[in-house]
Formats: sequence, structure tokens, C-alpha cells
Amino acid sequence: MTFETYFKASSYAMIICAMLALMLAGGLHFGLGLTFVAVVVFAWKAEGTRWQLSERVGLVIVLISIPLFFLDWQYQRSVGEAREQLGVTALAHLITFLSAVKLLQVKSNRDWVFLYLVSFFEVLLAAGLSLSPIFLASLSLYLPCAISTVIAFEIRKARRSVTLVETRLLVPPDAGVFRRLTRIAGKRNVAVRRLPLVACGLIVLIVILALPLFLVAPRAGSPGITRSGGGLSNLIGFSESVTLGAIGELKRNDEVVMRVRVDEPGAISSADLKWRGVALDEFTGKSWRKSPEARRFQQKVSERG
Repeated sequence: MTFETYFKASSYAMIICAMLALMLAGGLHFGLGLTFVAVVVFAWKAEGTRWQLSERVGLVIVLISIPLFFLDWQYQRSVGEAREQLGVTALAHLITFLSAVKLLQVKSNRDWVFLYLVSFFEVLLAAGLSLSPIFLASLSLYLPCAISTVIAFEIRKARRSVTLVETRLLVPPDAGVFRRLTRIAGKRNVAVRRLPLVACGLIVLIVILALPLFLVAPRAGSPGITRSGGGLSNLIGFSESVTLGAIGELKRNDEVVMRVRVDEPGAISSADLKWRGVALDEFTGKSWRKSPEARRFQQKVSERG
């Protein structure tokens, strides 16, 4: 395998792992994930051909994605998407679309960096949506690919700089310097096989150095963006989705939910008082949630009121 092939394979693997983490966390629909994989395969085969988008066309499509993001937001709102999930879904669609556009166009170093940053934000978004073992498994795939890709990217930049210097020197092919440069180039291809080992070694070193800090530093008990897998909004009993088993956590929680004041205490018997936070009418097999029909009905009632 040549170094350039290894660089592209590592970069594409990093992007696919980030999308996989986002999809497994629930931020991206399975059908959209398969479509993105098809785009990745096509972009791989189109590398260096006339089927790649030019930089100007790619820029125009990226600018078009801004109003598309707004339209997607409004569509998710019209179909009754949960309020806490509304912006997350539209953002996941936007960054996936931007990744697909950049993969299909002719890529410079700046475009590769953009793809790496987008994949990193996908992993951050997935971490906010879920902290399940499935996400941790996808993260364990992403980290080696990311470290290996960053190393290969820096080597690729250095190699291009050296190649430019060698071209300017105009060394004759029969010179001893040329033969030494040829042997060095051959050693570079041999070093490709060592890059995965270097990446794995760096991960082990990072874990060893970060483990004491992880054990000492305080940690929160819920993900940053609340999903059906848990979170404070589920514990207080007013979330639009409740996972099986969360009721036990609710009983153990002494957080104040609300305060009620009755203006005329004698007019209402305390035995007739009942409070309802939210009604969940759809069961997914793992959790109860409010159906889109119920959300649309509630929105119509609130608009009339």
C-alpha cells in the first residue's frame, strides 16, 4: 500500500466512524446513514477523476445548505419533533450534508482539515446525545483512526514540501544524491505499515496519562443533551420520553418539581386534587414517549388558547 492510499483510507475511516457514532447515538436516521456511506464509496472511486466537484461548485452548495438548515428545522417542528431534539436533528443533518459535499469535491489541505473538524463535532454531538456502551465502542474505533489520520496528514504535508524542494534542485538522475533520495522514498513506503502501531501506542500513552485525572476529577451523571437514555428532565417526571427503569430513579430523587398555591383552600377537597405533568401515549419497546400526533394536538390547543 502506498502512503497516499493509506492517507485516504485512514481519512475516510475517520469520517465514517464519526458518522457511525452519531447514528448509533440516535442523532441520525439509519437510512441517512446508509446514504452517507454510499456517498463515501462514490467519493473514494471519484478521487482524481472528472466526477469530483470543483471548489467553486462546492462553495455554492455549502452556501445553499444554510437556508436548507432553516427549512429542515421548520419541517422537524411541523412533524411534531420533541422540543429538546428539534435543533439537534437539524444540526446532525447539516453537518452530515457538509461532510458529503466536501468528500465529493476536489480536496486541498484546507478541505481535509474541514472534514476532520466536522467529524470531531459529530463525535461531540453523539457524546451529548448518549453515553451508552454502544457509543463507547464507536468512540474506540474513532480514536485510532483520528490519531492515525492526523499523523498521516502531517507526514503528507512534509512530504509535499520535500518533493517541492527536490524538484527545484533539479538533481540529475545519475547523481548519488538522487539514488539516496530514491532509497529514502522507499523507506517512507515501508513506514506506512508502522503508522497504525504508532497510533495505537499513542492511545495507550494517552490513557495512562489521563486515567489518574479521570479518577480524580468530578463527573456529572447525565449527558449534556438530554435524550431518552436518561438525564435530569427524565428524573423530574416531565420529559417527553421516559425509559423503563427511570421510575425507580424518580422515586429516589428529592428534587423539587413544582410549588402549588390554592387561593381558596376550602373550595377543593385535598382528596380530589390530582396533578399530571405529561401524558405519554406511545411505547417503543424500551421507553414511553409522546407521539407526533399528540404533540401536534397539544400545539393546536396551545395556539387556540
